[in-house]
Amino acid sequence: MLLAPMARAQTAGADPQAIRDAVRQQLKAEDIGHGFETLGVFGGTPDASAARYSSDKITLHGYKLPITHSFRDKDDTDGVAPYLEVTLGYESAWQDTALASVGGPADAGQVKQSYKSYSALGGFGLDIPVGPSTTIRPVALGGYTRIRGSGEFSGTDADLLRESTGGILTSMRIDSFLAGGGVEVQHDRALPDDLRLHLMGRFSEFADIPNRVSDPSLETTGSFGFATVNAQLDGPLGHLFADDLRWIAFGRGNILIGAQQAFLGFDKFLEVGGGLEVMTPHIGYGVEGVTLRGSAIVGNGVRGWTVGLGLAF
Repeated sequence: MLLAPMARAQTAGADPQAIRDAVRQQLKAEDIGHGFETLGVFGGTPDASAARYSSDKITLHGYKLPITHSFRDKDDTDGVAPYLEVTLGYESAWQDTALASVGGPADAGQVKQSYKSYSALGGFGLDIPVGPSTTIRPVALGGYTRIRGSGEFSGTDADLLRESTGGILTSMRIDSFLAGGGVEVQHDRALPDDLRLHLMGRFSEFADIPNRVSDPSLETTGSFGFATVNAQLDGPLGHLFADDLRWIAFGRGNILIGAQQAFLGFDKFLEVGGGLEVMTPHIGYGVEGVTLRGSAIVGNGVRGWTVGLGLAF
């Protein structure tokens, strides 16, 4: 992502400042600082899971812990109720790229780039019933992301490149505020034979506002969108001791939207999977069930998997 200007400047006796200036110019021209924020937004969507995504550009591991709660009483199907959500996210990503110098050897070494992102995103909204089975949920969102990056160079020019990219590839840092909003639509329907259908669609839009950056070339403000559509069907599977056991089958489509939507090497992907749900009153604290699910990820240039554990209140 950041290697073309280094390759152009990577000639015998090159000035470290010339390489640094070339990298900075590319960062600004391609709005790479904004692209890095994709990691933070990617980790801020409320979906409990551990996941691995592999594309031609990057390998990404993500972990998300959402906490959501609607204050609507179960017996109240007509009233508007407050809604709260908090999502904690952590992502680690890395890629290995071969370097080639202009006028030099074809194989001038390689760089291993690695990034870590920490995010906390909170939302406040309203549950607005539309009929007995459908709810519209507008949500105001705000949060904070912290991104750290490093680069490990090898080859004949490793020392030169390490000196030239401090704060850009090595010891890179971006801290930003997130502000935005979203809208979610849910539809739940009971079907014959104790089957249950759950449909959900959500769109969220964020603006990232840099707070602290390790280099001025990384300071940029932009916006991101994330859209997801989910369909789930579950049904009875019998009993586990004294608790009801249900099977789950689901599919989820996801789209990243914005100028840097392809920064990770993919912007559309589909999850298809299943799982089990144990309905139990024995845990307490308002918990009525525990779900365990997994899925396969396929998309435009990406493959992977997810594993998720959730609580039903």
